[in-house]
Amino acid sequence: MELGLEGKVAMVTGAGGGIGAAIARTFCQEHATTIFVDIDEKGLKRAVKGYEGYGNYVTCDVSKYANVRQLFSDIKERFGTLHILVNNAALNTADYIVDLKEDDINRIVDVNIKGYIHTTMEALPLMREAGFGRLIYINSSSGLKASAGLSLYSSSKYFNRGFAIAAALEEGRHNITSNSINPSDVYPEGDMEARSWKNEALLRISLEKENVKSLEEFIKKRNNSNPMRRSCKKEDVAWLALFLASEKAGFINGQSIGVNGGAIPY
Repeated sequence: MELGLEGKVAMVTGAGGGIGAAIARTFCQEHATTIFVDIDEKGLKRAVKGYEGYGNYVTCDVSKYANVRQLFSDIKERFGTLHILVNNAALNTADYIVDLKEDDINRIVDVNIKGYIHTTMEALPLMREAGFGRLIYINSSSGLKASAGLSLYSSSKYFNRGFAIAAALEEGRHNITSNSINPSDVYPEGDMEARSWKNEALLRISLEKENVKSLEEFIKKRNNSNPMRRSCKKEDVAWLALFLASEKAGFINGQSIGVNGGAIPY
């Protein structure tokens, strides 16, 4: 299927690994000029390797609005416009509410909430000028069904769903769509593996809740309970992001789409 992405300019945040890298690489494969953005320069260099024909990387801390403004100024000067924004950069932390720490609260708000707002604010004028825009927010199943021990992360993902819907209502008349993708757990595997499971607090809380002793046991238990008997893969998310970015998805707007094998019918 011809998705009409050749000649489009896309930006993917959190593209230094995991889902973000998979999405950015998939856009490159469809011949979209793709800007890989992350705070991790080493990860960016790995992610873009082999995709230099369409891929470019820029380091940026999206939690800082001054940095984001400079990023978009550079994008406009270098590429002239932006058609597609995939907001993927996010942090995960875990703890029960009574044990939350102020630093964790600030980090989640700064990256997961402010980061998505900052990039959207700067992308919209370019998309309006181009007469075409795709806002894609990489969310989580925790944004469809809140999780104990993940109060901060779940709350940030609920916020992002609401923000994506508001953007859809405001920007649809400018031929700009806005949707969120809500994958279930993506576990470490293959090249550019998902990084969230390196978070010790997340791993501890997750194993405790499922009453297992290792990540391997956790994955097996979760997969056995899934209607599809497997977990979500980076590619599952990337392919959906690719379609939502295309001309073919022009009337899909304001939606929160689960990618979970039916574990959360929504």
